[in-house]
Amino acid sequence: MIIEKVFDLIAPYDCLGCGLEGGLLCGWCTSEKISTLPSRCYKCHQLTQDFATCEKCRPKVRISNVWVVSEYSGVAQNLIKKLKYERASISAEIIAQFIFEILPCLPDDIIVVHIPTATSRRRLRGYDQSELIAKSIAKQFGLKHQTLVARMGQSRQVGAKRAKRQTQLNNAFRIAKPQVVKQSKILLIDDVVTTGATLETVADVLKAGGAKKVYGAVFAQR
Repeated sequence: MIIEKVFDLIAPYDCLGCGLEGGLLCGWCTSEKISTLPSRCYKCHQLTQDFATCEKCRPKVRISNVWVVSEYSGVAQNLIKKLKYERASISAEIIAQFIFEILPCLPDDIIVVHIPTATSRRRLRGYDQSELIAKSIAKQFGLKHQTLVARMGQSRQVGAKRAKRQTQLNNAFRIAKPQVVKQSKILLIDDVVTTGATLETVADVLKAGGAKKVYGAVFAQR
């Protein structure tokens, strides 16, 4: 965002970790203030290798691995709030770097896909935060980013319990480019995972559209 970069030169951010002026997260706090999670199943938190969905949860979902950087608390939570509610789009690059660092080497033919936010939220922010994160990750890996999923319903998921979230998510997404999805390997990107309902719904849609493999990567888990 050009406007934000100009503003950052005029009135730079204070570090969310230590309060020093100069950037949203200084080099010291980047490594000290965000505690990374162990490799585990995103649904039940059982320890697994390479953030794989565990054997117990695997029959219930169609997403094989979900890499998660941190708990949704402290500096990690504040980075997301800055990105989503204070138009600090520079947060997307910081978040993308954290996700990039926990991901394994990815196949050259994998497509990086963001889970789209509600249209009303995108208009309010001026951007889709997950799209910014996904594009940054794709750039760092030298992979393609494509918008393969479109949102049909516009209900917000924040604060909703699992049953209500699932009701809201029914028929909430559609495939935007069916011909690209067929036989593709997809890495879904989002900023936060709570119950996993959104990731699972989008994975179901993609698998139903012929996707060969669906993975997920998010910054924080509530």
